[in-house]
Amino acid sequence: MHYRFTLPADYDMGLIEARIASNGARLDGFPGLLFKAYLYGRHDEAAQPCRENRYAPFYVWQSAEAMRRFLASEGFAALTRHFGWPHIETWHLLSAPQMEDLEQARVAILRRTAIAPHACLAELHTGAMVSGWDLSRWQWLEVDLLPSLPQAMPAGADAYHIGYLAKGSPLP
Repeated sequence: MHYRFTLPADYDMGLIEARIASNGARLDGFPGLLFKAYLYGRHDEAAQPCRENRYAPFYVWQSAEAMRRFLASEGFAALTRHFGWPHIETWHLLSAPQMEDLEQARVAILRRTAIAPHACLAELHTGAMVSGWDLSRWQWLEVDLLPSLPQAMPAGADAYHIGYLAKGSPLP
């Protein structure tokens, strides 16, 4: 699950960083959450360029029911009162990393590509840490959570800072 809020060019992104620092751990231990990456990007940063100022959380859920519980929570309601009602993208998860593989992650690279008509879905695999299908839009998602930016950015990819990585807990 992913959504993003585009913020004005003159928005003080230090407010987003402070929000992440004070609220990030609130989802640690959330039942059914594998992890939430608190992502943000700054349009004026030369080292890691983003087209816009963005706050763009990315979640990997153990089940649709766990995601539903979060979306129905007061925490999500408070977020929407502050930033607005987001368009939420969801994918059928095909691969996810082990949590120990994320310990050094500081950057997230998200790539969305169209799935060609009549493509062999069984052959879609790129080795990204997280991958999934959005079959309502015939779109493929690939996400890598890395210690630093790669030498070459994939075409069309979005790069974000990871402000905090919340780790949930398995469903009973």
